[in-house]
Amino acid sequence: MNRKIDYENIIKIPEEGISLTKGDISALPDIPSPQRNKIDTVLIPETCLRKRIHALARSICEDYTNTKELNLVIVLKGAFVFASDLGREIYNIFGLKGPEIKVDFIKAVTYGEEIKRTEETKRTVKIELRPKTLEGKDVLLIEDIVDQGFTLYEIKQELLEKENLKSLRICALLNKILKNPSTEVQEIKNRLDIEYVGFEIPDRWIAGYGIDAGDDFRHLPFIITVKESYYLSRKDE
Repeated sequence: MNRKIDYENIIKIPEEGISLTKGDISALPDIPSPQRNKIDTVLIPETCLRKRIHALARSICEDYTNTKELNLVIVLKGAFVFASDLGREIYNIFGLKGPEIKVDFIKAVTYGEEIKRTEETKRTVKIELRPKTLEGKDVLLIEDIVDQGFTLYEIKQELLEKENLKSLRICALLNKILKNPSTEVQEIKNRLDIEYVGFEIPDRWIAGYGIDAGDDFRHLPFIITVKESYYLSRKDE
């Protein structure tokens, strides 16, 4: 996709990904062959990530202009890179004149089939790590990717039911547009009501920018699609 991109709104990513300039994908050939063979395409280059995250930070700052303290609650593990960059962008916009920024973490484990199935209706989610008390706080919950939504929905309900929050908003870097979601999954995603979304992506397995595929590729500064056949065959070994 070679076109002018509107970074102020959710960016819809096609199957082939975004291509801005040749320089955006120059890092890919430097990946050693065994790892490169697991990669399909570069979906979102680093330049595009930076610009969209800056725009997200501006929107967040507009909504929290009169807030005294903003608590960033980061969903582990995948959101740690995104949240770090987003937090710095918020500071760059607000400076010391903005709300005091607090950072905490939450982690959940989702039980069920390791590989996502198209007709799933439910998964059991267990919260393993909780933030310190958030009573009376304005909370921005930061997630890397919303796939079927089971984990994020459970985390949201956990915070709303067990913490007396002043407010809760959600910021997700990626929202995956599922090909054949079950009715239950679609209802969960609709109820999530995510205030800030960076990109809508196709129903592909992705990695990079803090997100892993079988523990691979978290370190990449861009987002890729991986060859699903490789990871499915490894699971069957």
